[in-house]
Amino acid sequence: MSETTEKKSILEKLHKRMIEEIQDFAIVLMDIDGTILTWNKGAEKIKGYKEEEILGQNFSLFYLPQDRQAGLPTQLLNQAKKEGRARHIGRRVKKGGTIFWASVLITALHDDDGSVIGFTKLTRELADNEIR
Repeated sequence: MSETTEKKSILEKLHKRMIEEIQDFAIVLMDIDGTILTWNKGAEKIKGYKEEEILGQNFSLFYLPQDRQAGLPTQLLNQAKKEGRARHIGRRVKKGGTIFWASVLITALHDDDGSVIGFTKLTRELADNEIR
């Protein structure tokens, strides 16, 4: 293995571990339709689902029924597609139905031609004194 290949391999492992092991932020990779592809420890801690329970589910699961009915999850994905990212502060739903306040950032991911191929979703649970 060349030195460059070895360094790349180490960086890839570190990058994967960095995302997996962050616990104060939910970091989720989604496909173009919002289907959850990856789940880190922070997502498990904040939202209560184990990785095997949530992979393959749509991220709209975390939104209140009235927000889903109003199309908020789709609106946020469309905004991220158009503008590169979408920010939102609002109430979300944990496993078991507990409602919490969250700050969410959805970022579009692009292929080499500039087409959107998926999204990252970063969620932080807000404390009462952070809600405005």
